[in-house]
Amino acid sequence: MKTKWVTAIIVACVAFAFAGCSKNDEVSNNTSIDAAVGRYKGSLEIVDGSNNTLFDKTIVVSKVSDSRIKVVVEDNALNLPDREFNVTNNMNISITSAAISTGGTFLYDVKENSVVYQAEPTAQGEVLFTFKGNKQ
Repeated sequence: MKTKWVTAIIVACVAFAFAGCSKNDEVSNNTSIDAAVGRYKGSLEIVDGSNNTLFDKTIVVSKVSDSRIKVVVEDNALNLPDREFNVTNNMNISITSAAISTGGTFLYDVKENSVVYQAEPTAQGEVLFTFKGNKQ
């Protein structure tokens, strides 16, 4: 009886050892930031006391490196600065800048194809503004 239990335990251990995951199994380690790259159309709120909200504004997000993006507001008349951010792909849920990034924050929602971008003043004469929009 004892021999049957020992044999059963050994067989179970061997079965578990060979039934593990293969090295070829796909594991989602997607760290690409490419999904955030593109053109976005939406509203831009300039927080300068008058709280101006401008509609149908466009920003362009381009890839600087595998972990860095550049954000440009296309309306040159607004004279808003370009910003660069180090970003991280969070398991293909979002692509975000660090919460303490100098110059603002960037958040891209992968499922919704939408972005929230806030630029904080880093020099005299700059204003705080927030852009919310969808990928075009």
